[in-house]
Amino acid sequence: MLTTLQVKSAKAQERAYKIADSGGLYLLVQPNGSKLWRYKFRVGGVEGKQSFGAFPEVSLAEARGLHGDSRKLVAQGINPLRAKQELETAQAQEQLERAKRTFAAVMSDWSFTTAAGLRPSTVKQRQREINKDLMPKLKNRPVDSITRLELTALLKDVEKRAPEVARNLRNHLWGMFEYAIDSGLMENNPVPPLRIMMKRNQSNHPALAGEQIGDFLRALDAATTINEETRIAMLLVSLTVCRKAEVIEARWDELDLEAAQWEIPARRMKANRPHWVPLSAQAVELLTRLRKIVPTGREHLFPNRLDPRRPMANRSLNALMERLGFGGEGTPHGMRATFSTHFNGLDASVDVIEHCLAHVPANAVRAAYNRHAYQEERRVMLQAWADHLDYVRTCRIPTA
Repeated sequence: MLTTLQVKSAKAQERAYKIADSGGLYLLVQPNGSKLWRYKFRVGGVEGKQSFGAFPEVSLAEARGLHGDSRKLVAQGINPLRAKQELETAQAQEQLERAKRTFAAVMSDWSFTTAAGLRPSTVKQRQREINKDLMPKLKNRPVDSITRLELTALLKDVEKRAPEVARNLRNHLWGMFEYAIDSGLMENNPVPPLRIMMKRNQSNHPALAGEQIGDFLRALDAATTINEETRIAMLLVSLTVCRKAEVIEARWDELDLEAAQWEIPARRMKANRPHWVPLSAQAVELLTRLRKIVPTGREHLFPNRLDPRRPMANRSLNALMERLGFGGEGTPHGMRATFSTHFNGLDASVDVIEHCLAHVPANAVRAAYNRHAYQEERRVMLQAWADHLDYVRTCRIPTA
């Protein structure tokens, strides 16, 4: 058997040569002076060779220890080279699985999966918030090791600096952890409830009171200098109780005037969920008139005057209300509150009201199912609303 002194004293020769230890272990001395540990073995009659590294990086004792482990495998009829390869593969797979479970990996998958329905500016803002406040602390953490207490502390810390960013981060985290649960990576969502966040200090959109709606509509009818497309856009906001952006960015291919319905795709909705709008007879009449005004081939109902490829300017309807003297009393968005107040005052179904306003459950499956829920009731309610607007405008009950 070799001794450490013999290994150290072995000199290079013109040709490589071997110095045997025992059980197939030997030292291969190369012409360049390197000394390599090798193990010669046979499994099933097939010869094989295994390397244990070089001396002095691997000492004689370490080489014998590695050799002993391999000899045990050979004695069981197992090729130590194949066993080592399988172990390395398993370790690499395990490492890959661990990497997939990290916060950074899951957040990246979730972000990619949900980005398709969002505007590019929204995606950029979301990624900027995630990179700044979440990644530095959570990047390499397994998602199932993150606790509610630490997320609460993180969000409260961000809230001191930027309350709205903290709210956004909570939404991002909630969505990501729900994605992790759906992917089988964990069982419970650790994101704290919304009640831990400070209440928003914001005022609601000013809304016209019931008796002011008639005054506004009469003023809108009487204004002779207003662009007709802008007038129709304002009336559609009132009739459909959709958000201003949903109306002014509407496209002709979303409408079916024969069926008297409007399908707004998820990418244009605030909650990123599609919304079905039944069109009243008054809305269909307005849209039919608009179709004659807007040049054929234009995608938008309300194309921008300077660049027809873009929709009407966002401030156009607000400016219209200001010009008519109602700027401090109402906004286009406030029409939704007026609608809600009117029907809640009549003890109408809250569910129908909320569906008309696109306030549907956040659960993706329920939202998809409920897109057409209360279909007939919503059609009746929006027609009743259109008739009510005609009534307050003219102070007479509309005839069929």
